[in-house]
Amino acid sequence: MPETNEALHDRFLALSDPPSEGSIVDLGCGAGPALAAFARRHPKAQLIGFDREVESLAKARDRLRGHSGPVKLESADLREKFPLDAASVDAVVSSNLLECLPDPTLFLREVHRVLRPGGRMVLSHSDFDSLVVSGAPVELDRKVLHAFADDSPPWMDSSDGRMGRKLPGLVAASPLVRTHVETLVTHSAELSGHAARRVGDIRGALRSTARRGCGRVDTVEVEDWYAAVQQADAEGRFFFAEMAVVVAAHRV
Repeated sequence: MPETNEALHDRFLALSDPPSEGSIVDLGCGAGPALAAFARRHPKAQLIGFDREVESLAKARDRLRGHSGPVKLESADLREKFPLDAASVDAVVSSNLLECLPDPTLFLREVHRVLRPGGRMVLSHSDFDSLVVSGAPVELDRKVLHAFADDSPPWMDSSDGRMGRKLPGLVAASPLVRTHVETLVTHSAELSGHAARRVGDIRGALRSTARRGCGRVDTVEVEDWYAAVQQADAEGRFFFAEMAVVVAAHRV
């Protein structure tokens, strides 16, 4: 099965369907993989990316250096009004951002404001409270995965491990017109690729939280869980699945 980003970017392209020389905005663009996918399909499009991580933006600039159309990559606080004019862009995409924002409804109102009439938005969000990781004993596995879904790292103003399942309802209640809802499930029977990265995320996040004296699990439990997952992989018993919810909408 394709990696999560590859499959998701294909859906971003298909569901947003911007004009060949239109303007595309990625909110929380990170190192720019989604914008790079648009660049390959639309080499003359205007690509705009906002993120608060300066290092990620530097990587995005390197990634998009060869794009022949206009490129604008800036640091921005997406909890507030976007640094874009009203009715100025053709497509907006964003992935795994909404749970970090204290007011997702403000974010969606801002998307509506900056989209041109007929412009499209495509959002995706993993549903972290439905992660499947096979390998550890049942009770320990449930404890660790629920702790990860509820984890709130210091750098996040807000966190919601169930944002994926809430996404369709949030968009339906916004000024945008919801047009499409689907799920993408990434799975693996090997501890490699995206599965290995997510398992590593879980381990790292919960160890960090435990060291701060917070959270529902301690470092010993995290390491016991991780060792069990590795052992399951070595014995061919490992399985991983992660569901992302994808919602498309447009401005009337």
